[in-house]
Amino acid sequence: MIDPVTDRALWGVVALAISLIVLVIGILYAATWHPEHEPPEAPATAEEAYTYTCYCHREPVHITLRASELPRRHARGHWRR
Repeated sequence: MIDPVTDRALWGVVALAISLIVLVIGILYAATWHPEHEPPEAPATAEEAYTYTCYCHREPVHITLRASELPRRHARGHWRR
């Protein structure tokens, strides 16, 4: 079996190796981050806008429409008596 001094050194090396691997994975993840994965921000104008998200694809699709782009609703007609 391994003597106690070598056993402690072995566990120290294993702990350092795991920490280094986690650090490298974190750096690689941060380097591959792209802002297009974030939902879009609302337009900076004072105009009212609506944001819709479609989750039917692998990556969600975000659609932002200004109130002026929405189809207008027409008032309902009234029955004449």
